[in-house]
Amino acid sequence: MTDGRIAGEVWLVGAGPGDPGLLTVRGRELLETADVVVVDRLAAAVLLDAAPPDAEIIHVGKSPTARSWAQEEINAVLVDRARAGARVVRLKGGDPYLLGRGSEEAQACAEAGVTFAVVPGVTSALAVPALAGIPVTHRDLAQEIAVVSGHLPPGHPDSTVDWAGLAASRATIVILMGVARLMDITDALLAGGRPEATPVAVIERGATPAQRVLRTTLDALAIDAIAAGVRSPAVIVVGEVAARNDAPATDAPPLAGVRILVARTRSRPGLLARRLRQLGADAVETVVAHPAPLDDAGAELLAALPAAAGLVLADPDEVAAVVTLLRRAGTDVRALAGLILVAARPDAADALDALGLAAITLDELAPEPGVLVVGAADLPAGGPWTPCRVPLLADVTADPDPRIADELRHGDFDVAAFASSTAARSTAELYGPLPPDLLVAAMGRRSAQACEAAGMRVDIVPAEPGVRPLAAAVADFVAASRATAVF
Repeated sequence: MTDGRIAGEVWLVGAGPGDPGLLTVRGRELLETADVVVVDRLAAAVLLDAAPPDAEIIHVGKSPTARSWAQEEINAVLVDRARAGARVVRLKGGDPYLLGRGSEEAQACAEAGVTFAVVPGVTSALAVPALAGIPVTHRDLAQEIAVVSGHLPPGHPDSTVDWAGLAASRATIVILMGVARLMDITDALLAGGRPEATPVAVIERGATPAQRVLRTTLDALAIDAIAAGVRSPAVIVVGEVAARNDAPATDAPPLAGVRILVARTRSRPGLLARRLRQLGADAVETVVAHPAPLDDAGAELLAALPAAAGLVLADPDEVAAVVTLLRRAGTDVRALAGLILVAARPDAADALDALGLAAITLDELAPEPGVLVVGAADLPAGGPWTPCRVPLLADVTADPDPRIADELRHGDFDVAAFASSTAARSTAELYGPLPPDLLVAAMGRRSAQACEAAGMRVDIVPAEPGVRPLAAAVADFVAASRATAVF
């Protein structure tokens, strides 16, 4: 480059207020091509599923109750990765330039000669009240709005917020990062002249299935918030508009307001989390283990192939494992020449097609005698084939996710759901003892036994194993608990 700038680039992307559907089209496009994603706590975890499987994910905290990266550290990692030639997405909750310190990150890139650009996001200051039925402006009630940070208390020497001026105005006040300072903020607004009966709404975990809304008045705000157990993140709205509820009346789904940790053993989004979200839950997926080729499987595979008529692969992970194992053995996919390749699932067929290898489905497999090398797939019952089982993959415990560790530590989940014994064992290995009041749901007998062996009390097990039965069992348990005011 002739202007002295660096080949890598940084994109400051607004992740929106919490609902992954509110990420902009441009933001998703950039995530899908990122080499590195630097993400903070307020960005929805499910958005990371859009990143390439081999992208480096760097969690930088931004939690009021746990260790967060210093802004200088974040600036440094953005510059460092871009200088290495990476396409870096800095994924920030809401909008990067609204109380998000995006300008500081942009300045750091500019000073380092790193190319950067900003992708605006839907800000929680406007979207979260709207989703709670609160218009921040209204022709008859409020024709001006002030969005302020509550991170520093009123009167702090570093605070630039004119609390007395806001109190004397009729503007709607939207406060971000203010939960820890509610009492100080209330005192400042009352001292400045805002009436005690001014309506206030506190929207916790807005734009997510776990959203809940506290409606109160300014004089009772601090007491009511403590009684309700309000926690960050939350948006606070002060003004006459906070008394409105323009959201359409709908029946709440059975798992509305329930936050569920779903432990996953594959990088692909799981069916269990999808079903729980359909029932209204805020299902947060985390990968606790991932498949890796068995170290000694290559020799066994090569020994089995010459006598085989075909090779049956269960999924894309087995396809990738075969490629890796063959390379380790000093050969490549040409060793599969002459074999019938059978894909047990459509995504396995897609993975083979990407390698230029044609495959048939299990339904298309001719009922003729012959040896089939099989990994984890199930062959149709009653066929004339002779299976030669060669295990290709083993589950390896993943690295802990700092965000999940933080939220477990602070009791941010209501339920943990395990669809396999591996998921249960790996979760216990990564995060230690789970909070005693966390409900544990296991898909079947084996996963329940793994939970108990890891020291977890099991509360929910469906009558029969499966994604839908497990989700239904969780919904039934929550309904019964709500009926007795336990949940």
